[in-house]
Amino acid sequence: MQCVAQIMKERSMYSMADATSLKQIREGLKVTQEDVARRKDDIGLRTYVRAEGGGRITYGTAMKILEAINELLAEQSKPLVELEDLGLTLL
Repeated sequence: MQCVAQIMKERSMYSMADATSLKQIREGLKVTQEDVARRKDDIGLRTYVRAEGGGRITYGTAMKILEAINELLAEQSKPLVELEDLGLTLL
């Protein structure tokens, strides 16, 4: 398990970057980064923070994040999004 201080350091590092569409969508859903990461067992919090901050991630990880976001959107009866809508940086 990752050290909380390490995760907080990474969050602050990425807060300097422009907010991705993913961050805007998550904030609109009023959920935390942890809430999204927990939706799928194979999305680590650190990976999610990196993705939201504009860091590069694999296509597979991006698809898992998309699934998690769309589950949350569906629960709130909001329209689903496509991968391109998240503004992620893929490897």
